[in-house]
Amino acid sequence: MNFTKNIALVVFAFASILTSCSSDDKETETEVVDTATLKTFKDVAFTLDFSEGYDAARFFSTETGKSYKKSAIDAAILPKIDIAFFGSNSMTYFVSPSDSEDGIAGGKNTDFVNYVTNQYTADQFAKLEKGEDLANLTIADDDNSFSTTDLPKIILFKNAAGKKGVILVKSAQKVGFDPKIVVDIKIQK
Repeated sequence: MNFTKNIALVVFAFASILTSCSSDDKETETEVVDTATLKTFKDVAFTLDFSEGYDAARFFSTETGKSYKKSAIDAAILPKIDIAFFGSNSMTYFVSPSDSEDGIAGGKNTDFVNYVTNQYTADQFAKLEKGEDLANLTIADDDNSFSTTDLPKIILFKNAAGKKGVILVKSAQKVGFDPKIVVDIKIQK
C-alpha cells in the first residue's frame, strides 16, 4: 500500500512539474503579441441604400464594437460613435459623425484620410499588432472620397479622443443604388 502511495506521489510531482513548464511557455507566447494597445474589428459592414431610407447601418463605435442605424442612436450611444459612412453611385467616403450633412447632430469629430496614396499599405495593416505603431501617422481630414474598385483600400482616421486607426476596405458590392462595403478596423486603445 505504501508503495502505491509513493508511486502516486511521484506521478503527481512529475505532472506538476510538466504543467508548470508548459504554463511558462504559454505566458511567453502571449507576450509576443501586444493586444493591450490595439483593438481589432473584423468584417464590419457599412451600407447606405435608398430602399432603407438612408437609415442603414452606417455608423460604428470603436468603443462598443457595434454598428448602428441612425434611428437606433440615442443620447447614451451618440458620444461613442466615431465612424460614419456615406456611399453613392458617384462617391464613397468615411465622414465625421459631427458632419453637418452626413453625420448626426451632436456627434463627435473624427478626421479621415479617405484617399491614401503611400502613407500606409494593406501589408502594413496586416502586420499591425501594436497601437504605438500608429503614433507617427499624420492624420488631417482630406475631404476626399475613395473608389470601390481596385480593392483593398486603406483609410486612416483619428477620433475625438486622439486615437488613431486604420480601416482596410476588403470588399464592395452594390445594394440597390448604393454600395455595401466590408472592412476590418484597427485602432489604438
